Amino acid sequence: MERRKDHADNIDWVWYFRKISKVCPWAYKSYFAGTTKFEEYDSDMLELNDLNWSSNTWEVIVYLVGDTLSLDELDHKVKKLNKRKSQCEYFWSHPTFSKGGNNQTPTAAIIQQDRARLEEIRNGKKKKS
Repeated sequence: MERRKDHADNIDWVWYFRKISKVCPWAYKSYFAGTTKFEEYDSDMLELNDLNWSSNTWEVIVYLVGDTLSLDELDHKVKKLNKRKSQCEYFWSHPTFSKGGNNQTPTAAIIQQDRARLEEIRNGKKKKS
């Protein structure tokens, strides 16, 4: 397999997704299936993608935050996003913060995913055609 560096800061996402595959094998598969999209963080674009999620072809969008938001701001933003009822579920990751598994992204990020699809994965169901 060819090792590539994609997106901002020449991050080796293949390495990252392989590293977290034990806790999130779906992320690795989505990356190679081409259903993971990377975007520079823009709150307006995130909101637009949330509103139009059902017409979206991506399974996950990783918004590369960089130094735009602090750890506390990331946490607050994601909590606020998850409080509303939407088709999406949100997560954040920061290179200086780990809950013990050292699975954090190499750059600060907000991750937007389909809530229903996550439930299917969590329940061990296959994606419906």
